[in-house]
Order: sequence, then C-alpha cells, then structure tokens
Amino acid sequence: MSTSRIYTKLGDDGSTGLLFGGRTSKASPLIEAVGSIDETVAALGVARAAADDADLAADILAVQRELFVAGADLAANPHGRYQLVPGISLVTPDMVARLETRIDHLVAQRPLRPVFVVPGANPVSAALDLARTQVRRAERRLIAYQAEAEAMVNEHVRAYLNRVSDLLYVLARHAAGDDEEPASHGTSTP
Repeated sequence: MSTSRIYTKLGDDGSTGLLFGGRTSKASPLIEAVGSIDETVAALGVARAAADDADLAADILAVQRELFVAGADLAANPHGRYQLVPGISLVTPDMVARLETRIDHLVAQRPLRPVFVVPGANPVSAALDLARTQVRRAERRLIAYQAEAEAMVNEHVRAYLNRVSDLLYVLARHAAGDDEEPASHGTSTP
C-alpha cells in the first residue's frame, strides 16, 4: 500500500515553486503578497464558520474562491502566463466589476456610517475586519514587489485586492448588524 506524502523537501532550501515551473525565494515580496492572500483566505474561513447568515456565508465563500485565482495569477511563472485561465487562475476585469456591484448593493441596503469604527462587534464582523487588514497587506506587498523588481503584474489583481478589502469592510458592517460598533474617536469608559 502506497501512501503519498505532503512534504517534498524542495522548500527546505528557502525556495517555493511557481505555477508552471520555476522556483523563487520564500522571502520574496511576491511570495509575501501571496502568503498574505493565503492568510486572508484562512481568516475568511473563520468568519464563514461563525456566520449564521447564509447570504453572508455565500459572499465569504465566493471571495475565498476568487482569492485563490488572485494567488495563482501572482504565483505564475512569467513564461507560463499564457496558460492562465480567466476566472480560474487569471484575475479579470469582470471579477473586479462583480465586487463593485456587490459592494454597491450592500451599501444601498445598509448605508455606512461616516466614521471609522472600532472592530469587534461580534466574532463574524471581527474576523471579516481581520481578513480586510490581511488583504490590505497583500496589496501593499504586491506594490512593493512591483516597485522593487519593476515586475509586470496583472493590473486587475491590484484592483481586485483593493475591492476585496472594500467588500470585506462592508460585509463586516453587515455582520455587525445592530451590535454596537463604537466610533474610533470619542470617550469610552473602562
């Protein structure tokens, strides 16, 4: 009986594989961006597991799946990009547009307060806010990679990550519902 192993030992040298072949440093800003996307997917899993609203859980799952597309797009060997499949491993303008439509729909349902709020109204909204910060980190790492390496990156990935963070903010406010979300300014009592 043969068993497959999860470990390959190829990364023991500090490198990681790219989609369609090749390797790069695990410390690369590109891999930092991909890693932050992976962290976002996991944090969204926490939010989805705690969500008791089916529509919210469906929104979260859709974002998780699309973040895999963004990760694949970024982690592709530049010489193999021609093999990327739109919506499967290549971020498209339609993906960005769908997020914008969903954001607009949700904000029309529940307008945003014109203040910064302190996260933590409930476990679902808090997990969504955590995921939002992680996708913002992915966006910053991606921009750093582009500046440092003068690398060509699919412009739609940057826009997509930016819209995901906006959507997660809106979803967190929906998840908070009527729970108290204190403004970032003002007085508080211990």
